[in-house]
Amino acid sequence: MHTAKILTTITAISVFIIGTSTYANRILKNDVHSLEEKINHVQVSTKNEDWNTAESGLTSILEEWPKVEGKWSILLDHAEIDNIEDALIKVAEYIKAKDSSSALAELASLKNFIGHIPKKEAFSIKNIF
Repeated sequence: MHTAKILTTITAISVFIIGTSTYANRILKNDVHSLEEKINHVQVSTKNEDWNTAESGLTSILEEWPKVEGKWSILLDHAEIDNIEDALIKVAEYIKAKDSSSALAELASLKNFIGHIPKKEAFSIKNIF
């Protein structure tokens, strides 16, 4: 009798953990997709030295970031969030200075910081052990 209760409890906890992890990863993927799309637009604008469009694209990212950061701060290591925030600050300054090579380098770094998060946080055997 006790064995069945224990197995049921373990199964319920396991399903809860896997379900929560899957949901969290879906949130991360959606946010990453949205941010990467906006970063791509800023990259194109920066390559074309269309500074007004680059600034408006960056403004869009900076407006979305607090919402994303609020969710991510629950799910991620804060060092990851700090890296993203540092890159955003640098990109903003490079775009204001109209320094395309530095802005593009920092945008690539920002994209990398953001892009690897869903893989790193995915529920997998590799990430468990």
